Amino acid sequence: MQELITINNTPALVEVNFEELKKHLATELEKYNVVVTQDTVKDAKSLATELNKTKAEIAKRKKEEYDRATAGANQFKDSMKELETMCEEGRKSLLVQVQKFEDETRQLASDLLKAMRNELWSHSGVAEEFQRAQYDDLVNLSAVTAKGNLTAGAKSKIEARVNADKALQDQTEMRLLKLENQSYKAGLSAPLTRSHVEHFLFDEDDTYQQKLDGLMKSELGREEVAQNAMRAKMEREQQEKEQAAQRQREREERAAAAQAEAQRTVPDQPEQEATPGQPVASEQEPEPAQPGRVPVTVQCTFNVNVTASTTDAAIEAELRRVLEKAGIKTLDTVEVIRQREAA
Repeated sequence: MQELITINNTPALVEVNFEELKKHLATELEKYNVVVTQDTVKDAKSLATELNKTKAEIAKRKKEEYDRATAGANQFKDSMKELETMCEEGRKSLLVQVQKFEDETRQLASDLLKAMRNELWSHSGVAEEFQRAQYDDLVNLSAVTAKGNLTAGAKSKIEARVNADKALQDQTEMRLLKLENQSYKAGLSAPLTRSHVEHFLFDEDDTYQQKLDGLMKSELGREEVAQNAMRAKMEREQQEKEQAAQRQREREERAAAAQAEAQRTVPDQPEQEATPGQPVASEQEPEPAQPGRVPVTVQCTFNVNVTASTTDAAIEAELRRVLEKAGIKTLDTVEVIRQREAA
């Protein structure tokens, strides 16, 4: 289009007798290039008036001739400006259309990439957790063909990203499947779960295995401490059971001995003289609670005088006999406390 522009320019020629006028003015002014006196003041005023008229005429003629000489140039300038405006408005209109086309093309590329990614996710069975493929950087004008389809390059890139999601999912599932077997193989009594390895589950293979080995070692140590504590607790409980059983046997043996002693020494005497010795206790199985009732324990204190030779077992046996005779058969324990004689 630029080659159609043709301009014929004939420079304007304006001539004036500049040198003649300049010389004449210099001559006239030279006459009064002295101090004005009484003799020359009149002529000086007259020359000043004439110079002012000459100046006005020069300015007038300059403007008239300049306007006449530049009229064509100004018209040319306005015409060229009009052409410039037409070009600028046409350019802006085209750029608006170009922008619209490019925006629509990018939107089409985005829609096609999203649809293809979602379809590939579904076809490959990628779970939502692993759907990480992005396509924003692929949304450009070169991603769409002239027929409005994705280019082979764009398809290849989005397929690669979806495949990466699927590979991460497969790797994660395999790691979790192996986790139970690895736990038992390491010697753990209970396998590790995802919650134990979540913070490094997606690390690179070497890093993942290194952290997993460290976790296994830590869990083994923790489990060993727990097992030792449990074993010590069970041993302690077993020992306490055995000691309780032994004490029960001893109480039963003392009760039986006391019963035999009572039958032999004090068959009918409730009061016996106490002698120094250890308290004796005997236990019986409490009666089971009946419906609507609750079990209670009743403590009573009996003060009696016995002979010094009467044993604690004999006192207990006699007390039980008297209470049973009175219909009281729920006596659980008996404790004999001997008072020390005053000094």
